[in-house]
Amino acid sequence: MNLEAKTRKKIVQAINDFSMIQDWDKIILWVSGGKDSMLLAYMLSEVRKRRQNKFEIRGVYIYKKFLIRCEVDFKEKEEFFKKIWIPLETVEINLPEDSKLNDWVWVSCQRCSYARRIAMMKLATKRWYNKIAFWHHMDDEVITLYMNILEWRRFKIMDPINKMDKMDVTFIRPLSYVREKDIIELCKNLEIPFTPCLCPVWEQWRRKEIKFLLDDIEKKEPWFIEKTFTSVMKDYLENLKK
Repeated sequence: MNLEAKTRKKIVQAINDFSMIQDWDKIILWVSGGKDSMLLAYMLSEVRKRRQNKFEIRGVYIYKKFLIRCEVDFKEKEEFFKKIWIPLETVEINLPEDSKLNDWVWVSCQRCSYARRIAMMKLATKRWYNKIAFWHHMDDEVITLYMNILEWRRFKIMDPINKMDKMDVTFIRPLSYVREKDIIELCKNLEIPFTPCLCPVWEQWRRKEIKFLLDDIEKKEPWFIEKTFTSVMKDYLENLKK
């Protein structure tokens, strides 16, 4: 089985384990233009074919004028999305002038992500989409776990599926079982266009430090990230069934 087939199998397994996608779901795919969201778009289009197009996907890129500039070549991305039969659009964040997020998004990845997430949820509710697909992979999940331990003293991983009752929208993370290194290789093999992260805040971000720390550990302890994720998921899935 080649890497593409193995990765698709892992995505289908995550979808089935957490009942992420049902027939007739309307899903917004949060597109950043990076490797993770672009690969997820391709993989979800393949999964949809095998389900005989029984769910809908729309790609959305959220941006805010005068925010930190993260240039994305959308002409290239739009052509790719046309090939995989997923519509792609750009939507501007409209924050109230007195919102604290207008200041914090310049210095905090967390606040920037929060602002975009709120905008995405409002868009989903307005257009009657019931799911929002994020592109976080296994490495992201484990990095978040250690960030929560070191920064907040919480043993908490990102939920592969998370229902937001207030807006009746569910967040799903179909790449939860996929390693970042496989995403990089697949984007290269499949010639999937993507834009590397150009955000200057990332260079000073705590998340980057923890990523490098885990990379160093895995050089000495092979499969450390997968072992950590599998251990946490075992308990997570057991609690989910209760």
